[in-house]
Amino acid sequence: MEIKGIVTTQEHQFYPSFSLLKKCFKISIDQKMNDLKQTKVKVKVHPFNQKQKKYCRLLKKYYSIAPPEIIDAIKIEIFHPKKNLKERKKAYKEFESIILALRPIFKEIVYEKNRIFKEDGDKNYFDFITRRRGIPPEKLALFFERVDEVIKDINQNLPLPKKPPQWYWSKFNIPDSLYFFCEVHRYSIPDDVYRLAKGVFPEVEKIIPRIQTGPVTDFNPSAKFIKETKSIFIKVPSKPSIYNALSFVHELGHALSFIRLADEGIDPLSKSYYWHETEAYKFKFQFEEQCLPGEIKNASRGEILGNFSGTFFEYEIYNNPDQDFNKAYAKAINRCYPGRANQEENPFYVIESGFMNRPCDPTASVVCVELLLSKLSS
Repeated sequence: MEIKGIVTTQEHQFYPSFSLLKKCFKISIDQKMNDLKQTKVKVKVHPFNQKQKKYCRLLKKYYSIAPPEIIDAIKIEIFHPKKNLKERKKAYKEFESIILALRPIFKEIVYEKNRIFKEDGDKNYFDFITRRRGIPPEKLALFFERVDEVIKDINQNLPLPKKPPQWYWSKFNIPDSLYFFCEVHRYSIPDDVYRLAKGVFPEVEKIIPRIQTGPVTDFNPSAKFIKETKSIFIKVPSKPSIYNALSFVHELGHALSFIRLADEGIDPLSKSYYWHETEAYKFKFQFEEQCLPGEIKNASRGEILGNFSGTFFEYEIYNNPDQDFNKAYAKAINRCYPGRANQEENPFYVIESGFMNRPCDPTASVVCVELLLSKLSS
C-alpha cells in the first residue's frame, strides 16, 4: 500500500470537485492570477531518493506556472456546467497560454518517470504502477482484450437527454450523465446511505458503531483502518449529493472488507491495493443495483468511462511518449464514447489533476471490467 492503512478512491468525478472548489474561490481567477504574478509561489516537492531529483524539479516547474488550486479553477471556468459552447471556448482562450506552457513540461515528466523506473527494471512507469498495485498480469490483459464490450454496454444504458447540449461530446466538456440527476437525487451522508444499505446488507448495521466519519482533507475520499480498535475512519464530503453518496458507498465497501478481515484475524494491510479495490467495487455495484433507481445506477456506471479514458491515455503515453499527447487523449476519449465523441485533439489532460496528483493508476479500470464482464455474462 502506498499510504499505510489507507485506501483512497480513484473515481472520475468532476462536479463534486466543482461544488467543493466553488467555496474556496471567493475571488475571481483573474485576481488569483494577478496575486500569483506578484508572489513567488513555492511548491514543496521532496524527492524520495537522488534519482528523483529531476522529476521533482519538473513538478515544481509545472506548478510554478499554475499551482493545483489554479489548475482546478481554470478547469471550472472552462467546463462550468452552466456555460454554453461559445462561453467555454472563450474561457479556453483566456487560459490557453497556461495550457500551452504546461504541455511540454507534462511530456518531460512522462519521459523522466519512465527513465527512473526503467533503471529499476520495469518496462516503464505504467508497468511499475501495475506491479505496485498488485494487478495480476492476466487481469490487465483481460482489461485490454474485452473493455470495449463493457464500454458498449455502458453507453447503451447511459441515461442522457434526447438532445444533449451542443458542447456535450466536444473537447470542451467532461461527459457526466450523473449531472442530469444531481438536483433530483440528493442523499445525506452517512444517514441516507446507511438507511438504504441496512435494508439489503445486514452486515452494514453491525459495523456502523465501528465507523467514524470526517471531512476530506484533500480531494480524495478515503477509508483508514485503525488497527488498535479494529475500527474505520472514513473521510468523505458530507454535503448531500449523489456524487458524495456514491463516494461514501465505495468507502463503506472498504470498511466492510477491512472489518471482515480483522475479525478473521487477518491484517487488512496484507492484501494488495487491487484486492481492496475489487472488494469496494463489488459492494458499490451491489448497492447501486439493489438500493438506487435504475437511471442512477446506469449514470454511475457512466462515471467508469472516465477511468477507462485515463487508463487508455496513460498506457499510450508511457509506452510511447514519442507521440502527440493531444491526439492520444482525444483518441482515448473517443474510444469510451463510440459514435458519440469524435475529437481530433484535446489539450485538457494538463488540467486533469489526477494525471499529476494520482498519476497512472489503472486499478479501478481493471477491476470494473472484470466485475462488469461477469454481469454481462450472467
